[in-house]
Amino acid sequence: MAATAFCIKQHAMVLGYASDTVAAAALQVLQPEPVYLNWRGETLAAAFVFAPVPEQPFGERLLDLLASLQQQLDGALNNQTVYLILPEYTEPDSNALNSLLQQLMRRFPEFIQSQSCRVFPHGSAGVLMALNAAQQHISTQGNEPVWLVAVDSMAQASVLDAYATGERSGVPSEGAIALCLTGCHRGVTLQFSASDAQPATTVQSAVAALFLQLTANLKTPLKQLYFPDSGDAQVTEQWLAQYQHLHGVVDSETSLIFPSYATGELGACGGLYRLWHVLHAYEQGRISGQTVQCELSARLFRAVAVFSPSQALLDNKDV
Repeated sequence: MAATAFCIKQHAMVLGYASDTVAAAALQVLQPEPVYLNWRGETLAAAFVFAPVPEQPFGERLLDLLASLQQQLDGALNNQTVYLILPEYTEPDSNALNSLLQQLMRRFPEFIQSQSCRVFPHGSAGVLMALNAAQQHISTQGNEPVWLVAVDSMAQASVLDAYATGERSGVPSEGAIALCLTGCHRGVTLQFSASDAQPATTVQSAVAALFLQLTANLKTPLKQLYFPDSGDAQVTEQWLAQYQHLHGVVDSETSLIFPSYATGELGACGGLYRLWHVLHAYEQGRISGQTVQCELSARLFRAVAVFSPSQALLDNKDV
């Protein structure tokens, strides 16, 4: 049976560089102005929705970002099927994760009330894990919509210290994004997906395994490759050093796309921004053919997805 095509029914974004959905959608066209932060005597390029507060609990900041997102959605998430993508928690019974979910239910009791709601605490890789589950839900539940919601922030003292010392490069940011996906005749199909929620031994083995899965499951060259790269040289090296494993599925016409250079590092939220970028680009006809999105989180959770436009979407572009 052919995979059910899906599309974005509704979306909302709150990002460090863009406080509302319209501004976020324009980031790829209108490059954001640099913003600077003084952190422990160092001047950092940064983009935060709220000024960093060193003593603020991380969970509280995530809930503040979700509150800003909720204001744009005006209750649209209430009692819906929500797949929540969170920063990485290595253990499913993590005390920090349980505490965050309890705070979430107290502050937004209507947010994850549905029995079909799920949580993916795997950083940016959790986005593609959630997408795979959402596609299955849409296929089996009569095109019932699913909300993918991601939130994360780099406004943590340990993370900002790493940027201040030069251990990390790029622009630390934060955000919350919600995408409502539904079955759609003129949409995008998920041809293949794979993920691993077990931390890898090394980044080299993690990325190599991801790329080898792609080459084993693709028969034609890719048109686009989306990588989780937002300007950190160490992240670039992770995929660049293993790029050789994509031999046979990339050629001179394959485009490498890095939409997160325009947003700064968003962590788990960056994976959902890249997914939005893929689906939106298909809808607008800016990309065609097969597209791959690869996600590798800081703790080496990893996931990959292969997309292609439905035949109906292709026919519509030819009209």
